[in-house]
Amino acid sequence: MVEALWHNSGVSDLHGSSTPAPQWYPDPANPALERYWDGTSWTQVVRVAATPSPPLIETKKPTIQPKRAQPRVNASLQSRDVHRDPALDMPLAGWWRRFASGVIDTIIAWVLTALVISVGSPNFVNRWQAQYTAYGEEFMAKLQLGQVLNPPPALMSATTTLMLVLSGVTALYCILMLGGSGATLGHKVMGVKVIKAPLSPAMMKALNFPEFTMEKPGWLRAISKGLGWALFSTGSSWFLLVQLVNVLMPIWHKRKQSVTDLFASTLLVKTRVKDTT
Repeated sequence: MVEALWHNSGVSDLHGSSTPAPQWYPDPANPALERYWDGTSWTQVVRVAATPSPPLIETKKPTIQPKRAQPRVNASLQSRDVHRDPALDMPLAGWWRRFASGVIDTIIAWVLTALVISVGSPNFVNRWQAQYTAYGEEFMAKLQLGQVLNPPPALMSATTTLMLVLSGVTALYCILMLGGSGATLGHKVMGVKVIKAPLSPAMMKALNFPEFTMEKPGWLRAISKGLGWALFSTGSSWFLLVQLVNVLMPIWHKRKQSVTDLFASTLLVKTRVKDTT
């Protein structure tokens, strides 16, 4: 739109560059406002237009006009309220897609954990399985007599070790995948990825942030999300309620965020935008 104004007003190039200069231009969403163009993209900063835009006057078309890159205007910007949450215009992933990717990643984490344990202690899994089987049989026998049998200390110790290894592997897997590519293997299979969650429109305007883009979460958010995922998915029974809320929360949250998304300030969006689930 900025370049169109230049062509119609007869201005060839203010700065000799291939993109419009950073300054105030008529807002594509509201002619009564001006929006600041930072030289690369539209920002969230707007102001009341100082004077009405002058009528366009037809001028003689230049004989030679170099091709210039036009400012990219978000398709939803023209119809979106400047106070609307920009996250709502993103292709947010639906609940079933999130759940399926989580199941895939959980299976991958368990497989990786089994490999780590088999390398570090080849007989650990066999010992744990034998202890668990023996406890299960004795537990059922006591239950038929109306008695309750507590797990033996050896089984409790082995189970604790197993869960600690699982937590570490889960966190490391999530951190490396999200920090490196913004998506775990489960996310890639289901056509989704993790991005930074935008600030509220008021904060973006106050801090003069540029228009929101779908950026990778970065290592800090990847660490936060990885630790949160490991804690909520492999924690003790005390975390059962938190785990349930974490799984179901995207169903009613307006940004479709889970507890770990809120903790890490991230969003889960579709990479295949044509998908509707």
